[in-house]
Amino acid sequence: MTMARQTNFFLAAITLALVVVRQATAFVAPHPAIVQPRITLHESTSDDGPSEGDNIETYLKENYPLFESLLLCKIPDIYSTLRSADASDGYTIFCPSNSIMESIDSGRKVQISDPRNDEVTEKLAAYHVIVNGKVTQERLKREDWTVPRVDGVAALNIGGVVTMGGELRVGRSKSGGFMGWGAKEDGGVVIGNNEAKITKSTNVGNAVVHEVDG
Repeated sequence: MTMARQTNFFLAAITLALVVVRQATAFVAPHPAIVQPRITLHESTSDDGPSEGDNIETYLKENYPLFESLLLCKIPDIYSTLRSADASDGYTIFCPSNSIMESIDSGRKVQISDPRNDEVTEKLAAYHVIVNGKVTQERLKREDWTVPRVDGVAALNIGGVVTMGGELRVGRSKSGGFMGWGAKEDGGVVIGNNEAKITKSTNVGNAVVHEVDG
């Protein structure tokens, strides 16, 4: 996946409010049901990396400063919302890597920071947060053996997740091949229509933070 392709989601999202809303609400699940993430609350999170304390605000500001300052903080009362979720079902955050955020040109960053675009930016940021459950990689990767296989491959148990902004597609990641041909599944997970791959997961309090590459 090229850097240009990785940043398309951000660049397209901040151009016009109408475009953002239409693109964001276009996420659909390939599997018939969008599953509420709360069903994962009692599952093991051992595959989601080490624990990093329980202060999500400190963790994000230290590890994902651009995402936190440019996007997440645009959601009104976001940390109050997360504290409430932490005390009940837990929550999930998909954080673009620092390299992705740094690759956004200065002009686009100015647009994101412009108060006149807050509604657009808030909408985009909302697609990175699930407030009603802690969704682990284990849950995202689980296969559904109750439906027929397609080309010998079992379907994923869930086709998407419900974020604060709406539905996001969940699929398998692929690597290798040439110009999109011959790529094979590599055991990873991608989210959204831009197929951002989860590259790292960390437990923070009663939450999980998934770093994504797009």
